[in-house]
Amino acid sequence: MRRKIALFADVLEENFDGVSVTLHKILKNAPTDRFEFLIVTPHPPLEPHRLPHSIHTCKFIRLPFQKGYRLGIPGKEVQQVLDEFRPDLIHFTSPSLLGKFAIKYGKKNHIPVINIYHTHFPAYLKYYIGRFGDFLVGRMIKQSVMWYYRAADLTLVPTKPIKKDLMKLGVPKKKMKVWGRAIETGSYHPDFRDEKLFDLVVPKENKKVLFVSRLIKEKDMPAVVKIYNKLRKADKSITMVVTGEGPKREWLEDRMRKAIFTGKKTGEDLARIYASSDVFVFPSSSETFGNVVIEAMASGLPVISADAGGPSEIIRNKKNGFLVKTGKTKEFVRCILQLLNDRKLHAEMSEAARNSIESRTIESLHEKLWEIYEKIIHDYHSVTVITSRHPVVLRVTSSQGV
Repeated sequence: MRRKIALFADVLEENFDGVSVTLHKILKNAPTDRFEFLIVTPHPPLEPHRLPHSIHTCKFIRLPFQKGYRLGIPGKEVQQVLDEFRPDLIHFTSPSLLGKFAIKYGKKNHIPVINIYHTHFPAYLKYYIGRFGDFLVGRMIKQSVMWYYRAADLTLVPTKPIKKDLMKLGVPKKKMKVWGRAIETGSYHPDFRDEKLFDLVVPKENKKVLFVSRLIKEKDMPAVVKIYNKLRKADKSITMVVTGEGPKREWLEDRMRKAIFTGKKTGEDLARIYASSDVFVFPSSSETFGNVVIEAMASGLPVISADAGGPSEIIRNKKNGFLVKTGKTKEFVRCILQLLNDRKLHAEMSEAARNSIESRTIESLHEKLWEIYEKIIHDYHSVTVITSRHPVVLRVTSSQGV
């Protein structure tokens, strides 16, 4: 019997951001003999026919402070669609109005509710309200956001450090499980290296330092500029390559005149950029996981990353890359120069980076997710006992079911 999964996805446009990339991988690989999906989203795929699932596009408003993003407004039509679908499990992706609707619908209808923790929202606060504002009202906002994860039956977090952060914010340990991220076998590899890729824009002898991200302030754009400026002073034969798109691109271009901006790239184009660069730098301190980090490592690039969030677990400092304390620009630059000037160290870290990612296959990760789906549905069997005045719900977790 196929299990029915209702997925509330705030963004489902292909390659829009890291969340949409993860969701597309899940939905494209979901075994249709085991699961039937109904997707509710305000931001559907540009090519919905590529996903073998039903999609309901709900009403939305555009977010003025987040260009391109939409806030889904679940109405009566969403209630009706769910009632007709009769899900066995509800999966939401963000602490939004859709997420709130998903939780309330699940509790009302005795359906388990889970989510994947994609974005470390508490770390984003300083970028929107400043450090002083974070100190004054941040606790209230954080607790408001954490309600979603306390209310859900299970939150899948990408790393142990993120799990510890959420525990400090009041999310019970028993309501969380580590479920990481992975890459599709062969998608990123050193074999994609193209020695002529940058010939028209970068002098042949120059080393290339790569940064890949959505170009938004939450990714700590000032840190990227500081690293660029110090690298230029240290060695003008180093070229910084920025791959990605976003509202901060023009701001970056004005401050990084000698850098190469490729725009947003996907698929094999992106794989060639990774493999054709020399090191990868990632100073963002707000990452729940950092998909770009494992993409770079799979491509054979040593990574110099902020020692925060997901990357702090992925990277083994001084083994397959470097971890640097947030804001320590000089240390970022020192590590970059050390790798670029020491061929033996670069080769050793490149091999170590690649080897450490080989076991993170999308196939094994997804199979773990399907098992989580099936187990929580099985364990959530409910029996409604009708008394003379009120229904009483008993949750049974017998291995034989009910």
